[in-house]
Amino acid sequence: MKATFPFKPSLQYRLSRHPYMVLGIILIGCLAPFADKAIQTDDALFVWAGQWIQKHPTDFFGGTINWWGSAIPTWEANMNPPQMSYFLAGVASLFGWNEIPLHLACLLPAFAAAAGIYALSKMWTEKPLLATVIAIITPAFLVSSTTLMCDMLMLSFWIWALVWYERALGNESSRWEFALAGALAGLAVLAKYSAVMLLPLMAVWGVLRVRKLGWWLLGLAVPMLFIACYEELTARLYGHGLLSVAGDYAHTSSYGYPGGWTARGIISLAFAGGSLLPVLFFAAWLWPWKTWVTGGALISAGILGVFWLGRDPGLIHTWMNQSIWNDWGFRLQVAFFLLAGVHLAVLAVVEYRQRRDLVTLYLLVWIAGMFIFAGVLNWTVNVRSFLPAVPAAVILTVRRMERLSGGVPIASWFLAPMLPAAAIAFGLVIADYKTANLARTVAKQFAARFQTPGHQLWFNGHEGFQYYMEKFGARPIDSERSVLEPGDIVAVSWSSGICMPLPAGSVGLVFVMSADSHAWWNLAGDNKYGLAGFYDADWGPVPFTIGETEQNYLVTKIYAPVSYPLKPGIAQEENMAPTPDEARQLQLAEQFEDQGKIEDAAQCYRKALEANPDSIEALNNLARILSLTGGPMHPNGGEAVRLAMKAATLSKWRQPLIIETLSTAFAEDNQYSNAVTMAQAANQLAILTGRPDIAVHALKLMNTYSGH
Repeated sequence: MKATFPFKPSLQYRLSRHPYMVLGIILIGCLAPFADKAIQTDDALFVWAGQWIQKHPTDFFGGTINWWGSAIPTWEANMNPPQMSYFLAGVASLFGWNEIPLHLACLLPAFAAAAGIYALSKMWTEKPLLATVIAIITPAFLVSSTTLMCDMLMLSFWIWALVWYERALGNESSRWEFALAGALAGLAVLAKYSAVMLLPLMAVWGVLRVRKLGWWLLGLAVPMLFIACYEELTARLYGHGLLSVAGDYAHTSSYGYPGGWTARGIISLAFAGGSLLPVLFFAAWLWPWKTWVTGGALISAGILGVFWLGRDPGLIHTWMNQSIWNDWGFRLQVAFFLLAGVHLAVLAVVEYRQRRDLVTLYLLVWIAGMFIFAGVLNWTVNVRSFLPAVPAAVILTVRRMERLSGGVPIASWFLAPMLPAAAIAFGLVIADYKTANLARTVAKQFAARFQTPGHQLWFNGHEGFQYYMEKFGARPIDSERSVLEPGDIVAVSWSSGICMPLPAGSVGLVFVMSADSHAWWNLAGDNKYGLAGFYDADWGPVPFTIGETEQNYLVTKIYAPVSYPLKPGIAQEENMAPTPDEARQLQLAEQFEDQGKIEDAAQCYRKALEANPDSIEALNNLARILSLTGGPMHPNGGEAVRLAMKAATLSKWRQPLIIETLSTAFAEDNQYSNAVTMAQAANQLAILTGRPDIAVHALKLMNTYSGH
């Protein structure tokens, strides 16, 4: 007796009769509300290539893109094939380069992928619709479906290649089905280069099923022919076979973690668990309750014991906020994702040991292969790399639930795990949507406010911020050829990576801004709850954390000409020569400070200001002394703020050290919100102008004042 589907018979019947309609309705309901999502991460690369293709359809990667700080050939910036860009160009030729039609068109590959998962699940499970719905609510599938990148297109071709390959293996004389499967596999590789790692899975399945030479090898020969032709074509067009270029990039561009390969293994398990999170939520339905409780407790205790009693595993890069590891809440989040990853691995191994059938063995090899690619071979760990493992994970999960049900009808509360899993996945889509739109909004505001006649608006930034700044008329700084003139404005996005330095004294602060996404989840960068790297684990050792994403921006004004490449001493600050009395008092003040006679030093600075009320050095140093020597009995905060503010204004906000002094003055005056803002401004301006010593100290002040 087969286990029944956990719905009322009438509803079960209707759903089983129209599964593809059900899947289409689910996807439209989940994705259509986000059709106006802004372009972000690597979306811009595919859009720019598509815009080029509209004008040069046979030269898909011609032109240049300033993606890493200078203009480089498009083929060097875009480490993916052009198929998705051709798709976007076709849509745009009908509806224009507007986000809404582009995202709505991307529902097609998402639906094709879901339909393919259903078709494959129908071959290997009794509940294919359940397996497909679980696949849709995985973070890897649902969030990837809202991008303009090539991941869903690749998955759709790959899963249908496997469907037709399985059908052909059931009828070995069907050469055209093997050829069709091979063609779909080849299209998967031409959608995303990493699909080449899926071809060995076809070979493994052919060997397991047939165990002899036959027409099944045609399914491998066709995609290899696709690859050879593509390599030859791109070598002729651009002087390099682009699949080989992408492979070299993956090999040479990976950053090492402080914890080495052990750290990368932990991160890979955490990302596998987070990418396929619903599998963990179904744990109570996948194991006998004693095994579930005891095993879960032992694994959790082991993970937590290592994290609490062992040394720092080195999961965070040195340029990120490594002190966040001291936060117990963040450790718990890492432990949770690691538990999910370990659970998936144990599930795959145990299910094969208990079944010992070819399908389960193949699912085990499939999941293991994706883990090796995403965790070892790829240039970074990210959720998108685990997307091809989604079908295998959900089919394995449903097959085990079917076996453990023993033919007994399953109660309706069986679907309970899907509710929190779907809520988390949908929350991640919302957070990603808000974060993307925030960059677009800020870029539009900057363009409207700072584009003035006779002066250029420049920017330092990347990804979606770069796309919209260029769209609204700003220009990216090119480290090899840009020339910035006095009066030009430079907007900096710290949340999107690339930042070209500016000479000290050439640039002054206009304002600093932090913008929150107002979402429940953080997918990129740091917040007070942890570090996340949904699209790139270099930003954080887990795919997402609780709490909203904060984006930081700095707007500066050019005061001295700047030419790239930068030359030493290209910009000098204008300092008025001190009057004789001023110089004498400043010298005495410095001597008194060296001797620890702070009050005498303060008196000398006051006398220097009597000689020259606009002495920037005297204003700053007196404000610094007053900020550090006040207290309940001698409140000096108000005077310190006034002095430091005047020093910053006279220096045109070009000296991060003075802005740091203003931060301490605000703190002395109990204006901690302003103190944090000024410390952040000092930190960012110091980074921008090559003053790491000030940047580090300002960051410490910012963290200190944030606690008040």
